[in-house]
Amino acid sequence: MKKILAMVLGSALLVSACGNEEETVVVSGKTFTEQIILTHMIAELLEANTDINIETEADVGATDVLTQGMMDEDIDLYVEYTGTSYMTVLGEEIDPENPQEAEGIYEAVQEGYNEEFDISWLKPFDFENRYAIGMRSEDTDGIDNQSDLVEHSEDLIIGYNPDFGEREDGIEPMNERYGYEWADRAQMDEGLMYDAINEGEVDVIAAFTTDGRIPSFDLEILEDDLNFFPPYFAAPIIRNEVLEQHPEIEEELAELAPLLTEEVMAELNAEVDLEHELEETVATNFLVENGLIEE
Repeated sequence: MKKILAMVLGSALLVSACGNEEETVVVSGKTFTEQIILTHMIAELLEANTDINIETEADVGATDVLTQGMMDEDIDLYVEYTGTSYMTVLGEEIDPENPQEAEGIYEAVQEGYNEEFDISWLKPFDFENRYAIGMRSEDTDGIDNQSDLVEHSEDLIIGYNPDFGEREDGIEPMNERYGYEWADRAQMDEGLMYDAINEGEVDVIAAFTTDGRIPSFDLEILEDDLNFFPPYFAAPIIRNEVLEQHPEIEEELAELAPLLTEEVMAELNAEVDLEHELEETVATNFLVENGLIEE
């Protein structure tokens, strides 16, 4: 009897110990500069101001990889963009004759992710990072918008990243909407893409609007006059189970949200891409300068 009691007690203690084991919240992100900065920024903010055990997994993959990671519970939190999720994850389409306002897209992804994936969209940051068509300013005489580009496209080479080559809001649907027929197409890494247009190796790129190299390389963003691209406001998304366990995450990120404007994000990206600072260093400096963590 004593032996059985000891076994039961030992099992109970083991279960209790496992139940009290500190859980880890995994903060992750995509593979480009802005996302790597944001991953480190969020992780460091939460690590400094909460009692949560934070694991940082930066530079992981594209939207499909991160979405699957959240479904598999390998990833708990990352920053996503409203238009990306609306079209590439939820499979919704943008009506060019009646494009939805940014708030409508946010509400749609908020509802869709909650119902389909048990994931919450938190308060959006105060910036939008859109895909947009960029050219060297010196080459844009008579080209004010993307429709103006149609009659020139057969003489131009377009550069874009691999993700843009496969997306519902990417190269093929855009070509179909506008009627582009390019002289050639070059798929490449984002960093190479900006260098390529700056050095004249390509003529047009699918740029990110918060990229600090746009003003530095004197690039001009063409107006999307046919409303092909949806709004792309950035917001943290988190698994509902994790949010219920740690509501303080939402409070901390709500303080960060209004500080990250489009201008600020472009400056942070430029510190990495042009001044060659480490993404983690840029994230830390921003948090310290804004009083969100102590130095």
